[in-house]
Amino acid sequence: MKKIAFAAAVFAFAAAAHAAPPSEASIRELMDTTGARANMAASLQNLAKALPQILRMRAEAVVRNNPKLNDEQRKAEMANVERRMPVITTALQKDLNDPKMVDELYNQVVPLYARHFTQDDVKALTAFYRSPTGKKSLEVMPVLMGESAQAAQKLMQERAKRIVEQTK
Repeated sequence: MKKIAFAAAVFAFAAAAHAAPPSEASIRELMDTTGARANMAASLQNLAKALPQILRMRAEAVVRNNPKLNDEQRKAEMANVERRMPVITTALQKDLNDPKMVDELYNQVVPLYARHFTQDDVKALTAFYRSPTGKKSLEVMPVLMGESAQAAQKLMQERAKRIVEQTK
């Protein structure tokens, strides 16, 4: 009986050791290997470019859907939005293009990796992304994702067109 209990304890310890959480250093090594910092910077720059349109659409929706406003008030609110938009957009774009923003985001992502990966996972991923196939996947994946998005957009346009025709 003692042997069974000892074997169970050894097995439980081995399983716990196998699923050890990753170290911050190993996560940062993986993120550096995958070019996470450059990807974050590019994403923030893309967001900064899209920001004026996003903000304008959001503001228009808020004003349009406010039941407390009449047409004249809506028009005045939209004029106020248009007047303030350049200042707000410039300030947000400056903030998004600040290199410190990338550092802050990078630091906030590290715990996310720790939540989802074990130390063994991080080591294996780092090894993979350092391999020729891993390096190729890092180069090809953004292209593949872009092409996939285009395919999805085309598919959705075709389906939307069909649905509009069917519902006439």
